Amino acid sequence: MLPGRALRCSRGTHQPRIQAAASAWAAGVVPQGFVPLSRAASYHQSTRMASVAAASFPSAAAAAAATAASPGGAPRDPAALWRQIASVYDKAQVSGACSKTDTQVEMCRDAGLGVEFVLRVATALKAKPNGPPQPAQDKAAAAPSAPAPAPWRNPFSPPEPELTVGPLGPTGTHTAVLNKFNVVAHHVLVITNQFRSQAEPLHGADLAAALEVLQAMPEGGVAFYNCGPESGRSQPHKHLQVVPLPFMDGQPPRAPVDGLVEAAAAAGPGGGAAPLQPLQLRQLPYQCFATQLPDSPSPEQLGAAFDKLLQLAFPGYSYSPPPAMAALPPGASPTDAATAAAVAAGSVSYNVLMTRQWLLLAPRRTERCGPLALNSLAFAGTILVRSEEELGFVREKGPGSILAEIGVPW
Repeated sequence: MLPGRALRCSRGTHQPRIQAAASAWAAGVVPQGFVPLSRAASYHQSTRMASVAAASFPSAAAAAAATAASPGGAPRDPAALWRQIASVYDKAQVSGACSKTDTQVEMCRDAGLGVEFVLRVATALKAKPNGPPQPAQDKAAAAPSAPAPAPWRNPFSPPEPELTVGPLGPTGTHTAVLNKFNVVAHHVLVITNQFRSQAEPLHGADLAAALEVLQAMPEGGVAFYNCGPESGRSQPHKHLQVVPLPFMDGQPPRAPVDGLVEAAAAAGPGGGAAPLQPLQLRQLPYQCFATQLPDSPSPEQLGAAFDKLLQLAFPGYSYSPPPAMAALPPGASPTDAATAAAVAAGSVSYNVLMTRQWLLLAPRRTERCGPLALNSLAFAGTILVRSEEELGFVREKGPGSILAEIGVPW
């Protein structure tokens, strides 16, 4: 625990809290604070989504129809997209296509950060399949006398029809898919239709597609991206994830770290930072960079904002696809575990968070702290623990100290 850091933890049982807001969407009432999303630009070197899932499963076809962009590439109706997310989720839960683990929630206030962390306790969590092993584990497969590399199937190419919500972006460059193993209802994956590496930086169209889902969620949500070997990523195919707010029933629909971004913005020159102005959250014991978003940001604005944050975290960094990625045909997915691991290898690791109001990037130096393996959501103010041992570790060490250990010091 960091010196002088006080913790207060209390446990409760999580109760889902989206029905009232979802009913408002269904009735055509726009939730307070909703801002329509501007049209997205076409994605760099991408093609329209193949209709494999729609042809093979009726509900996927209905999803595509329900979320299709209107003529001229205008944004689809957020309420219709949310209804489709909820409908596909309900059907997948009944059929067993996706599995939700019930959790208890424990609040743990870190006085040093001034953040009320949400700890999700899921001791019965079903283990989800891991992605391909790290390249270092595949050295034997590369030896001349070794057997052929183990086959690998990309779970996103194509995604399971029963989990497919529909296309995102006016030209269908991304697809909304439900998370198969979830601890939060309506956990959505935003995947690129063509294979791209999870080590690749985000583009404006990636962020615009995720923002489209955020705008559809009745009370907003948190989108996140795990990039690099120490980020907590599990799949090599480029994807963002989006979970609804609030993280706990009875809380306001805000990420627990909202106040940190607001405080950094308020401390800007002239009494407040302008939208899209890069911010350094120097009040934290680890590097963290953010920017406030304007109403209806364009994909170009989103992409430029992300690039500025990335350069603050890694000055002079430029992504170069690994040789394994360059060797693949454009848009083709790896078919063996060794190649899948190699294409996802990256020289930097970081986590990205986005709400309707802000974008945040935190560089990583390690994935683990004690028994915990952590991804982007830890920096949003929520931590998943799978055992009493892990829960005790978080209580003892404190969330702020954990983030300081997995993050990069100033």
